Amino acid sequence: MIWFIVPIIILLIIILISSLWIVKLSKQEKEYMEVSNQYLKEIGKSYTKEQFSTAIFELYKNVIQAVQDENFSYLRESLSDEIYNSYLLAIKNSKMRNAKTVVEDMNFVFSKLISLTVKDNLEIAKVWLKVRYCELVIDTTPLSPEEIRAGKTPRVIAGSKTKPLEKEYILTLVKTRTEKESIVCANCGYLTNIVTRNTCLRCGANIASRHYHWVMIAKEETNVSNK
Repeated sequence: MIWFIVPIIILLIIILISSLWIVKLSKQEKEYMEVSNQYLKEIGKSYTKEQFSTAIFELYKNVIQAVQDENFSYLRESLSDEIYNSYLLAIKNSKMRNAKTVVEDMNFVFSKLISLTVKDNLEIAKVWLKVRYCELVIDTTPLSPEEIRAGKTPRVIAGSKTKPLEKEYILTLVKTRTEKESIVCANCGYLTNIVTRNTCLRCGANIASRHYHWVMIAKEETNVSNK
């Protein structure tokens, strides 16, 4: 009799696990549903979801480049204290190991605005971003004069130039609500949208404090698109 019960129990367990997995995926799909352009228009935005998502990809790409260049002023303006300090710690740890992480050929896979809300005087956005890039870890130990004369280059400790990685994240960004999202530069008169930057596109002059352009406050790695 027990041999008839065991397969039934196993089948019920499989059905239960499958049902829970479907519910989980449905919840994730709902959570990651893209904001409509109609909604953006209703809350007074002049940009589309596509324009915003592309701008956030550029912001993320610039942040990664600034980490490599140790451009701390840009990182300070573009990141929350928590994320800024985490990047600083990563840079410090790499230097202690005589190593440096280099990201090359970062390309856009997709970027979707999945949430944009206004709460009190703050605007809060979530963007589902997927990127493809090559990552190398370089040995920064100084080369000897003989190695330099022999034309040797810094040694690659890890990573590959030919096998790109794909990563996806949920980025959370905030900024202070403002009636005007484009500002005329007092220095050169050029009109610059401050969705993701606080400097003039033409001359580079500072035109807005960090409170009035998007600042990344959270970065959560996910892999929903692969499920």
